[in-house]
Amino acid sequence: MNAANLNITPDETQVKGFIGYFSSMDLITGLKGLTTLVIGLIVVRILLKLIRQGLGKSKIPPSIHSMLCTLLRIVLDLVVVLSAANVVGIPITSFVTLLGLAGLAISLALQGVLENLAGGVILLASQPFRVGEAVETDGMIGIVRDIRLMNTRLESFDGKHIYIPNSKLYNARIVNYTQNGRRRVELSLSASYDNSPEQVRTAVLSAVKSVSGVLEDPPPVFLTEEYADSAIRYMLWIWCKPEDYVTVKYGINEKLYSSFASHGVVMTYPHLNVHIRDANLHSDQGM
Repeated sequence: MNAANLNITPDETQVKGFIGYFSSMDLITGLKGLTTLVIGLIVVRILLKLIRQGLGKSKIPPSIHSMLCTLLRIVLDLVVVLSAANVVGIPITSFVTLLGLAGLAISLALQGVLENLAGGVILLASQPFRVGEAVETDGMIGIVRDIRLMNTRLESFDGKHIYIPNSKLYNARIVNYTQNGRRRVELSLSASYDNSPEQVRTAVLSAVKSVSGVLEDPPPVFLTEEYADSAIRYMLWIWCKPEDYVTVKYGINEKLYSSFASHGVVMTYPHLNVHIRDANLHSDQGM
């Protein structure tokens, strides 16, 4: 549906009616209406200032303050305009009809904008993430830097700024890496069959203790994952704060090499043993 498919143009009677109201209006009535409008707008501004102060002392997130004040200002300004129109003798029903037609035309013309606006309201109200948290959505990962009414800005870990329309974001799958307060680092590693799992466990946990940022609660988990063709595969789970994830993940990789060497654990890699048979030798032995 679009504006071209609807008849949203006021009819001639409505237009002439409004022109008639203004042309027949006396000076006193006009001044009353103007005074009502000016005083009403002043009162609205004072009221909004008090509301902003109250929101600043409340537990409502600051990102929602601007949205609430903007919506409230629109509603209050509309009430003031309708009150002023009533004072000068303009029928409220006719005025509301024109406002409704104008609103319909604007909403159809700005449908995408309104969808983003509605998405921003939903995100600010439901709060699947907050500013400063690390999130992933539609394959994009970054730190939330700004939540606006029209879009949300992420900063990727390589310094890129990503602007996502709110209409797409509030319908998307969102993974919040920060909200839980901790994050698990998973590491798959392998060692030779010549080393027992207990020996590998000792080397791995020794490396874990030497890495700063690893949480003691929950404790590290070391699991024997698979007896593969040329090595035993193990799984290591350790937890850290979300902001320490990169440091811990790559720090443990560095420490494992030296810890394996000091504990006599052999790191393996895919290999194939080839045995060559000398056909001539076997032929001579058979003679």
